[in-house]
Amino acid sequence: MSDRYNESMKLEEVRAAATPEALAMLDEALVWDMTLPWTPDYVETDRILPRFAAAGVDLISLTVMGPEKNLAETIAHFARVGRAIEARSETMVRCRSVADIRAAKAAGKLGLIYNLQETKHFDDDLGMVGLFYELGVRHALLAYNSRNRVGDGCSERNDSGLSNWGVAVVEEMNRVGMLVDGTHSGVATTMDAMDVATSPFIFSHCNAYGVVPHYRNIRDEQIVKCAATGGVIGVNGLGEFLDDPKASSQSIFKHLDYMAQLVGARHLGLGLDFVLDVGGFWDWVEKFPHMWPESPPVQRRRGGFAQPEQVLELIDLMLAAGWSDEDVRGVLGENFARVCEQVWR
Repeated sequence: MSDRYNESMKLEEVRAAATPEALAMLDEALVWDMTLPWTPDYVETDRILPRFAAAGVDLISLTVMGPEKNLAETIAHFARVGRAIEARSETMVRCRSVADIRAAKAAGKLGLIYNLQETKHFDDDLGMVGLFYELGVRHALLAYNSRNRVGDGCSERNDSGLSNWGVAVVEEMNRVGMLVDGTHSGVATTMDAMDVATSPFIFSHCNAYGVVPHYRNIRDEQIVKCAATGGVIGVNGLGEFLDDPKASSQSIFKHLDYMAQLVGARHLGLGLDFVLDVGGFWDWVEKFPHMWPESPPVQRRRGGFAQPEQVLELIDLMLAAGWSDEDVRGVLGENFARVCEQVWR
């Protein structure tokens, strides 16, 4: 990880390095990060969330559970996270709508929503989709790297597409207003899901395979089809997917710019996927080689993650490349806001 973005770096130093235009944009715009891991091993409420707020982020989607826990453990963790947020109501608030998110920003509070990085938590019961929506889950991805009942994950050796059950899950998610998220899922599975979907589709935290050929990055056809649904792709900040162990802002911008040239900036956003304990993350990955195989020609170098303070650098890079203020505001948060206003109920 770059030494420039460790926790000892003063926010004042980050702001001092930014242009006045970037600072003004950050303070004015709605800044939305569509993925922050928040499973039991990652929760550090008083260390991480205030840092995001100080860096100018207004809304975070917390991944309250990934693939490794059962339904009972998931519900218990939801309760713990909810209590922790309520205990800090002066500085943060759970949001159920885009109007709630804008109100939180106006009040100087960090807005929070939930997501699931699996559909197995629906427990083979379509009624669970609506229940999780009521609990605050606003998007869920189809399959986390490996195969499940819905379809195949992105690291499977075969990709047979969306199952019949998967069709029913996508239809139910559309019905209740939960965004269908293709992140971590197989190419054919996501392409089938976008055929079935009647609402905009998202990839909450994905980069472009055309820039770095890693199985976790999405192909041009996925990017184009997502945009055709009216959806949005959140760019990811994990160094391995960038083929840059320092996860530099320049490497992230390459993916933003590539996808913008392909489908336009209105279909892009942020899903930085920040993890504080980098070593712990890689220790976990290496316990599950079937789920997280290596991806030649990209080398696994136990790289770091983009930091929340890098949002300012990304703003400067977009502006320096000649992007319009409207496009930059869209990437920062308005594009996800637009889609969520269409889908959430």
